[in-house]
Amino acid sequence: MQDNGKSIIWEPGEIIYEAGSAPNEAYLILEGYVNIETKDGFKLNRLGMGEIFGESSILLNVPRTVTAKVCAQKLVTKKIPKSYFTKMIKSNVILGALIRKTQLRLLDSNKQSNELANEISNLLDQFDSKNPPKLNVVEERMKKIRTKINEIKNSVDD
Repeated sequence: MQDNGKSIIWEPGEIIYEAGSAPNEAYLILEGYVNIETKDGFKLNRLGMGEIFGESSILLNVPRTVTAKVCAQKLVTKKIPKSYFTKMIKSNVILGALIRKTQLRLLDSNKQSNELANEISNLLDQFDSKNPPKLNVVEERMKKIRTKINEIKNSVDD
């Protein structure tokens, strides 16, 4: 990482921050792409020029919930300090509430996507073994996936 005061440049494959780390700033992408991944390595999104990342944890005052990793080309960003978001939320209570609600929904969606991906991965692992999968094991995995999907549907309806 190179920080020249006006922009920050990361090399391909570099990790910008990891899930669980403390948030100090967010970033506006000026050039390149960043992958947003769960702590399990499940890719949630790919962001590019003009997009912001790293803001959720700042806005919700929680540790980072995802890992940000530079894609195949260098990444150039502008740092957005935590104080910028704090001032914005304090200056407009309604905007702050709207942003908070949106960020909470995003975190919940990320969590649900990761859980569902893990269940599907576990199911697929049954087919990757040298021995054919047992029908009852596959049925049990499918039942868990259906349950997870129903939980997601029900949480969206609330």
